[in-house]
Parts: sequence; C-alpha cells; structure tokens
Amino acid sequence: MKVPAATLVTLLLVATCSPSQAHLNGVPTACCFSYQQCPISRGLIPSACITSSGCTQPGVILVTKKKKELCADP
Repeated sequence: MKVPAATLVTLLLVATCSPSQAHLNGVPTACCFSYQQCPISRGLIPSACITSSGCTQPGVILVTKKKKELCADP
C-alpha cells in the first residue's frame, strides 16, 4: 500500500509543479499532503524548494537526481 500511495503523491506533485498548468491568483501551486518517511541521502537531492505559505501544512519539496519529487517535513 505504501508504494501506490507514494506514487500517487509523486504524480500529484508533478502535476501541480507543471509549468503548463494555469495558475489562479491566491492558490498555491505545490503543497505537501504527506511526508517522506524514509531517510534520503543528501547526495541524491540536487535541489529543493519550500512550499507556499498558503499550503495547509509546511513542507519542503525535494527533487532527486532522477527528477522525482518528494515531500519532507521542514
């Protein structure tokens, strides 16, 4: 059950971070709804961004070398 849930979260994050998506004023573009539970090696994460203050919970979106997006608890 964990793999399908993680896949769903990743797909939702990719969809919300897509540059072709229309943006509405006042609506955050990417939010975290669950956090990555397993530790991730820092060497596998070339970039990260903080979610919008308009999101219901804080988060950091980690982008792996394979372009996967994961949410972490700040």
